[in-house]
Amino acid sequence: MLRHAARSISCLVMIVAAVAAVGCDRGGTGGTSGVAPTQAPAAAPAADSAAPTPPAPAAVTEVAGGQVDAPPPITLDPPVLDFGIVPPSVTKEGVVKLINTGTRELEVLAVEPDCKCTTLEDVSGQKIPVGGYLEIRASMKAASAPGGKRASLKVFIDGYSQLITIPLRNEVSLPVRVSPAYLNVVRDQPKTGKLVIESIDGKPFRVCSVGGKPPNLVGFDASKDEPRNQYVLEWDFNRDFEPNKAPRYWIIETDRADSPLVDVFVRHETTMPRPVLKMTDYRHTFGRIEQGTSVEFLVELNELPEGERIAAAASSVPEAKVELVKTETEGKTTSMTLRVTPAAGVEGILYVPFSIYTNLRSQELTVWGQVVPAGTQGCFGK
Repeated sequence: MLRHAARSISCLVMIVAAVAAVGCDRGGTGGTSGVAPTQAPAAAPAADSAAPTPPAPAAVTEVAGGQVDAPPPITLDPPVLDFGIVPPSVTKEGVVKLINTGTRELEVLAVEPDCKCTTLEDVSGQKIPVGGYLEIRASMKAASAPGGKRASLKVFIDGYSQLITIPLRNEVSLPVRVSPAYLNVVRDQPKTGKLVIESIDGKPFRVCSVGGKPPNLVGFDASKDEPRNQYVLEWDFNRDFEPNKAPRYWIIETDRADSPLVDVFVRHETTMPRPVLKMTDYRHTFGRIEQGTSVEFLVELNELPEGERIAAAASSVPEAKVELVKTETEGKTTSMTLRVTPAAGVEGILYVPFSIYTNLRSQELTVWGQVVPAGTQGCFGK
């Protein structure tokens, strides 16, 4: 009995230390146990799957507290929880099975994410029978900007000093994808280059404008060539941008209704954010809207100090008005719903600098989008 108590205390100490290091929230109501197939897969998981390989019996040793100094005998199915291509800021859910390939029942002490973008159900205390499995449902919120995202879940098993790592990944992209998704024009980096613009589903489309100007497409003449599913865009930083006025996001307009605006991050000294508050991200867009309408968008910040509260929001240009609609706080995250209303007569690509005000300080940000006449479909070109 004393030995069992020592093991439990040792395991709890290990979990508390890991949870303190991670600092992520959990959600959910529990996992699902089942019975694994009668025969285990003959092939080992792929090398990049990060799935642990059960140790040979001869390699199993015990450390202080009676724990086994080896990975738990668990196989992941799938070895990587891949959420695929996800639109910006969209949350997708997936399921991974923990299959017990050992010779005794296993108990899950805890599962913790390493990223605030991930939430999962609480399966602490659930047991995995020999030859059976436990399902873990996890969701991952995509970043607001295009690009790849990786995270992981850490699984602690009673009696084992080593943990299981479940890799998570997704690719953030609109139906029309740009590669690379950024221009790196800081300091001595090249000021010219090429971008590939392509549709994920392979359907042809037109590139209407880039930065509100006619696009410089390599080997394509819009006056006589049929639309393609892929283009090469030639860019020149000194030609395409005004001196010291590069926007943080360069806007590509297409004729696809599901992807009228595609943004490219411009990494330059003049576009770097100036953080005052701890923002979740700096990409804010109202998309494509018709004249005479307004639209709401979301801004999030983390760890607003006690006693500080969001007071207001306002734009600093006459082309559009920005106002605070509501605020909500969940854990350490404060979400602000803002409304942008373009002024009468404004049309085309629009960058709206605005500020968020608390009772103590302010944060400057920018929201962008395109304003078109009512009933506009396809290319607008401004």
